[in-house]
Amino acid sequence: MSTNPRHILVLFGAPSPEHEVSILTGLQVGHALLERHPHVSLGYVDKAGQLWTGDPLWQVKSYTGKSLPSACSQARLRKDPIKGAVLVQERAKRGLFGSIGHEVVLDVAVLAFHGGDGEGGAWQGYLESLGIPFVGSGSMSAALAQDKSMARPVLPVQGHKIAVADALTLQEQAWVNNPDGWVKKIAKLGKEVILKPARLGSSIGVERVSTKPADLRNAIERGFQYDDRLVFEELVSPMIEINCSVRKRPDGSYQVSACEQPVASEGALSFEDKYMNQSQGKAGTKMGSKAGSFGQKGNLSGPSQEGAKAGMGAGLDGQGMASLKRLLPAPIEDVWTQRIQDAAVTLAEAFQTSGVVRFDFMVKTSKQGALKE
Repeated sequence: MSTNPRHILVLFGAPSPEHEVSILTGLQVGHALLERHPHVSLGYVDKAGQLWTGDPLWQVKSYTGKSLPSACSQARLRKDPIKGAVLVQERAKRGLFGSIGHEVVLDVAVLAFHGGDGEGGAWQGYLESLGIPFVGSGSMSAALAQDKSMARPVLPVQGHKIAVADALTLQEQAWVNNPDGWVKKIAKLGKEVILKPARLGSSIGVERVSTKPADLRNAIERGFQYDDRLVFEELVSPMIEINCSVRKRPDGSYQVSACEQPVASEGALSFEDKYMNQSQGKAGTKMGSKAGSFGQKGNLSGPSQEGAKAGMGAGLDGQGMASLKRLLPAPIEDVWTQRIQDAAVTLAEAFQTSGVVRFDFMVKTSKQGALKE
């Protein structure tokens, strides 16, 4: 690991239904770091999985066209036996043994991915294999926590008087083999259920679904467009959503946050509530499916702090999750605050999380609680 100067790489994007949201998060994180640290690079992963660098990546407008600005360059990560973790910017000029690139020795990567391989363990495993330190949980923890069906058997919250909602996991091939049988099984969960793609986030692809056969069949077909495994949970209603975060300290102990209630426009918190309230007509809708496919060459170093202050991050304030309305602390009884905080720490220990993680809970108006994800 290098000692002077320390260099931070912010990674974001990657193949995911939440790709554009990750761009906003990556830029917000990058600009926040740049206010305090002069050596920050952005690493944008496009929808094909290609890594890019370059000064234009610091500006929201760079992601709104059909291709990235020409000053952007393809990049790759490698492990050097002497230097350690290295970010290599590929150049157009090629030598006898391949591309000639500019290199930056990295100290740490900050992951700003949303969903997909970036949040589900693949990128974590890749960085681990290269020996690149990164912020957040390791590959095993990330993969298990992201997979709603695989995580359920190891959720140790019952001791805190918090339930895990009854659920079924449906594989796509099992549905093809016996659709009628699965319609009957799912209907036993209640007149309505919550459908969730197993390995996406907490909003995209999530539906409140009637278990009437025709409605359920249509919803299942929609769900399989996102994942080949679907989770069906009993409907908890009426309820409010409560979020609680946990940070693992350097000494291995855990620090728990206050509980917050995100304010939904209607029922459960939706993708629109989270990300579109302030960004509609701006980065949220303009980026659409156009963000990042190509690019050629550019500069690895991040912009100067003066450049950032001069407006390279303009338009980022109040976008993404920053626009979400919250009640903090959450207006719930003290006993439920304590139960949720204790359960969050227990979950962090069980999943062996690192850095900061967030757990979502549901509290019924009858004061019953259940883990959401």
